[in-house]
Amino acid sequence: MKQYKYYVEQDERANGGKHNFLYMADEIEKYLMLIRRREYVFYLKKESPHNVIYKVYNKYLKYRIHKLGLKLGFGIPINCAGPGLRIDHYGFVAINSNAKIGKNCHIYGDITIGVKDPTNDAAPVIGDNVVIGAGARIIGPVKIASNCMIGANAVVTHSFLEEGKNIAGVPAKVIN
Repeated sequence: MKQYKYYVEQDERANGGKHNFLYMADEIEKYLMLIRRREYVFYLKKESPHNVIYKVYNKYLKYRIHKLGLKLGFGIPINCAGPGLRIDHYGFVAINSNAKIGKNCHIYGDITIGVKDPTNDAAPVIGDNVVIGAGARIIGPVKIASNCMIGANAVVTHSFLEEGKNIAGVPAKVIN
């Protein structure tokens, strides 16, 4: 429970805290909170596989995530993003379930983090404090070091292991 609360607090902090009025950011925060809640229930269900309440609640959360994901254009699986995930606005966001995203990452809209070949499920591993620009594609078994910025519409198909670099272009390369 402590880890769940930590993840939710970090996500809220990264997304500007709680809002008192309705606008799309509230839906994004709700989506992230549902993902964190489902991660928590997923582990409880693993510890108590015969508990029917966890099974039913897990299915309910899965349904809510799917429904809200359709509205926002998000496809983010559980257990792939570290605490402090920030998504600026709704739009197409597709992340492969094998991808790993570090803490305090900032994602803009219309991004893909996925596999290159459907027969090979090796997915990207992204470090901490990475900013991913709108329209970026990170594809294949690549590693992105911490504190990097990936430019808008960049297509990343190979690893960048130096921290603090700006990456942009098609195909992506380090820029000054």
